[in-house]
Order: sequence, then structure tokens, then C-alpha cells
Amino acid sequence: MRILLTRDSVSAGDDTDAPHAEAVTLPDGLDTPAALAALGLPRPRLPLIGGGRATWVVRGADSSALAVLAQQWPRPRPLPAGLGPLERLAGADGAVRLHLEYRRQTDPAAEYERLLPG
Repeated sequence: MRILLTRDSVSAGDDTDAPHAEAVTLPDGLDTPAALAALGLPRPRLPLIGGGRATWVVRGADSSALAVLAQQWPRPRPLPAGLGPLERLAGADGAVRLHLEYRRQTDPAAEYERLLPG
């Protein structure tokens, strides 16, 4: 499965490579949490933020929130839209597009709760 990964910049100096695009091939059949772990998220792909706190939201091509990542968490926390096989998010070309939205130092638990449906 081909993953096309982009992320927000975290500072003006980080803008030189924006949107920080990367193509990665992962085994087929992974669900979102397993795919994010295989991608090494949140580390090493995301920049370290001073103070040790940073929150990220993983979004699909349709902007749906799939998971919350935090620099201070050991692993991603999937949201309901992020459960199930990742292949279901593939576009017509077969690639899955994921974007990492930087939410600054927002409390990741509060961000997770905000993104839950209903």
C-alpha cells in the first residue's frame, strides 16, 4: 500500500520543505493504528518541539480526523474514522493520502475529545 504523507510546518524555518511530502510503501492490510506505528509516528517523522509538548491530528484526503498524535504520547490514539483497514481510504490511484495537521501545544486529550463524533 502506498502512503503519500504530508505535514504542516511548525515554524518559519520549517517552511522551506513544506508540505514535507513523502511517499512510503507499507504492507497491505494494515489498520490505521498499525500503519501509523509502521510509519514511525509520532517519532521520528515529526519534528521535536521545544518544551516537549506538541499535538498533531492525522487527516485523510477528505479531511476526516483519523487519529491524534502527541509528542508526549508513546503512540497514536485512533478516532472512530481511523478504525478499520487503511486501504478503504485509497484514492483512484490506489494511494492513501494522509496529512499531519499541527495543533501546536493544544492538550492532546482535549483535542481527542473535541474530535469525537456526537
